[in-house]
Amino acid sequence: MLAPENSLSTHSFIARPTAGTGYSGIHVQLDGVPSHHLPLLLAAYQYKFGRDVEAMSQHLIDDITVGWDELGTDLLDDAPPALVAALTGGEHWPSRTLDHLITPDGSPRCV
Repeated sequence: MLAPENSLSTHSFIARPTAGTGYSGIHVQLDGVPSHHLPLLLAAYQYKFGRDVEAMSQHLIDDITVGWDELGTDLLDDAPPALVAALTGGEHWPSRTLDHLITPDGSPRCV
């Protein structure tokens, strides 16, 4: 068993239906296990985005070029402190996008 500091991350995707039969989504690099993401996303939907799924989708999917490195506690803005503490154990960290990518030959990443 790996120590927590050496553990592997569980990647995930956040997606929404598109016109037709497809989906549009974005990659999330860290901590994609459902027991972490679902409560965070549900609380963000309810409090930060005021139950506006379009605003939430815009922020999480449409406004991001490559993907998310990690979804942070900034998604819990406006949530009750007791809920934030229950979801995060009192820890705070920012959401970070995947903007530090390089290609194998050193050329700029394509977006």
